[in-house]
Amino acid sequence: MRPPNRPEVTPRRQALEKQFREHAEQVVRDKLHLSDDQVSRLRSVNANVGAQRNSLLQQERSVRADLLDEMAKGNGADQTKVSQLMAQAHDIQSKRFALQQDEQRQLSTFMTPVQVAQYVGFQAQVRAYIRQKRQADDGNPEPPNP
Repeated sequence: MRPPNRPEVTPRRQALEKQFREHAEQVVRDKLHLSDDQVSRLRSVNANVGAQRNSLLQQERSVRADLLDEMAKGNGADQTKVSQLMAQAHDIQSKRFALQQDEQRQLSTFMTPVQVAQYVGFQAQVRAYIRQKRQADDGNPEPPNP
């Protein structure tokens, strides 16, 4: 019942991801009219927040997989374990929200409010695009987000 593992990171995939990041950065630079200094600061925020976001996503995947495994037991599921896993999932969601707030606070130190809003919108579009590509690659719809 565990979700499929993501493919290993091959040199080709690394190159494609780098190319995607560079293109996305250029689009953001152009659409938001960012200066070189703003782009440099954005890279720094993205590196810091991105690492934290990835860690939280990894934790969330693990908790969801454990919860799916436990729930697959039906009436034999361990009530205490399910309760603990649900609490962990909620805690991770709270941390993700706090991270998002912190990211926007950091961005607002060198971007205008309009630029921050545009950037947040761009991030949402990129995440939706990536989700769609993963669904197409997996051949399955993405499970609902609890």
